[in-house]
Amino acid sequence: MKKSFIIPLCLLSVCGITIAANAQSLTSAPQPSAEIVGLTKALEGEWSLNVRFDPDPAAPNGLVKTGEETWRPGPGGFTLLEEEHLRMPEGDLSLLGLVWWNTETKSFHGMECQNRLPYTCDVKGALNDITMSWDGKQFVIDEIETSETGKKSGWHEVWSDITPTSFVQTGEYGDLRGPRKRLFTIHASRVTTARSKYHIQAASSGDQTSSSAADPAPELQSLEKALTGNWSTSYDFAPGGLSPNGGTGTGEENWRTGPGGYVLMEEEHVRGSGGEMFLIALHWWDKTTKSLRGMLCNNSGPAACDFNTYSNSSLNWDGKQLTIDMKFPQKGKKMIWHEVWSGITAASFTQTGEMGELGGPLKRAVTIRGNKGGDAH
Repeated sequence: MKKSFIIPLCLLSVCGITIAANAQSLTSAPQPSAEIVGLTKALEGEWSLNVRFDPDPAAPNGLVKTGEETWRPGPGGFTLLEEEHLRMPEGDLSLLGLVWWNTETKSFHGMECQNRLPYTCDVKGALNDITMSWDGKQFVIDEIETSETGKKSGWHEVWSDITPTSFVQTGEYGDLRGPRKRLFTIHASRVTTARSKYHIQAASSGDQTSSSAADPAPELQSLEKALTGNWSTSYDFAPGGLSPNGGTGTGEENWRTGPGGYVLMEEEHVRGSGGEMFLIALHWWDKTTKSLRGMLCNNSGPAACDFNTYSNSSLNWDGKQLTIDMKFPQKGKKMIWHEVWSGITAASFTQTGEMGELGGPLKRAVTIRGNKGGDAH
């Protein structure tokens, strides 16, 4: 994803899926699109990076740096995650990229989160400014950037020469109508020795002396400490809202931190009487609003990731309970979903979901119990 440093929920958990489907019961999971499967097949794995920066006034002879990059599918394969740590001239960069396919627009979409952004995750850019393409050989990202004075510039990034053992990644920047300047070239080599699945996060958070970036917000660190880990889950659906006749289910939740600890990810797989569901939810701290924010991706809609779950939700963590409230329309009515993680200990938690008309009484829809020790995704 774009290296902008160079240029001077669970949201609704399992229940968000059924809300997006107008509170219908569980349905069998569709299959990931051929497009996201093809891109995942090309890039999935752990890569060692050699980064060469082109000469500029600050470094007349250019610079050579190193880093690590992991590409992996999200739950069910409906999203593709890029987790990256780079040692940069101005300090370390920790980056999380998220890519998905929209079956309605028949196009790729994506979002970037990183420690150099005051809001952490660039939802606005993902909504309006980014285009992506994959032709089976090259993955291309173009982004329009607008300065404070209103000037528009373009970022162009390409993954090419992709083989099972290597790829080349280039980044260019310039005026939209003028020539672009090459800023860096990355040569990536596949890592063949076994590494911990958390090595990107560990590498990017373990060398604070070399990084000018601030640590993750204390509020996010506290939430991460409470929920990080693998959990086995059981579901009790009340008759009515989410399941007409009620029911039960089982699943797994894997809460883990992204590179550097700036994003908390919940990856979930649910098996119910009507089928299975997959989701990934991102949670982060926005310094500009001094608040927790989040976004949900699941297998229930054409876009995989739903920007409405970002704009219509509020999150709160008081050190003991995580609460998510999200407004949504249903049959011409304004509704609200209220979800709470409580009773959180090192070994268990209770998660409840309630829904109802905005301003009216809420009705319990689901109770989820988590126990530490489930299988990782």
